Amino acid sequence: MKTITIGRIIGTHGLKGTLKIKSFTDFVENRYKTGTVLFIQYKDQYIPITVEGYRSQKGVELVDVKEYKNINDVEQFKGSFVMIKESDRERLEDDAFYFNELIGLEVYQDELIGVVSDVRELPQGELLEVKTNEKTILIPFQKEFVTNVDVKNKRIDVTLLDGFL
Repeated sequence: MKTITIGRIIGTHGLKGTLKIKSFTDFVENRYKTGTVLFIQYKDQYIPITVEGYRSQKGVELVDVKEYKNINDVEQFKGSFVMIKESDRERLEDDAFYFNELIGLEVYQDELIGVVSDVRELPQGELLEVKTNEKTILIPFQKEFVTNVDVKNKRIDVTLLDGFL
């Protein structure tokens, strides 16, 4: 089963087994909707859990699950990742991409510059971290710099200003 990490269990809340999850997803309402099946990655296992309810509090999600009703049952999961099946991932518009789809793509400006090694999120916007032969460069993920993204052919075309390289 291919999975995608959507959060990490950072603790518990109350005595009834509520999970405190630091979410990594932009689709919080869909991920923690009542009846949704998630998976806890624990000791090389994927333990299925069914969401009974959730609420946000101070930047974390408090998730009640059907299978566990006691703090003693869920304490063991502290630090574990929460996953979904890759097939349950939200569909994006044609010109939108998940960050993990961009990692590993080759970056070109007439010729090969390097390969995307990471995508950094900053308040000002996203940056592509590109490893070249000599160094790592950061390219703003904006239409002024990134002219084409072709995930299928593993290629990104850019137009960079003098001094970027």
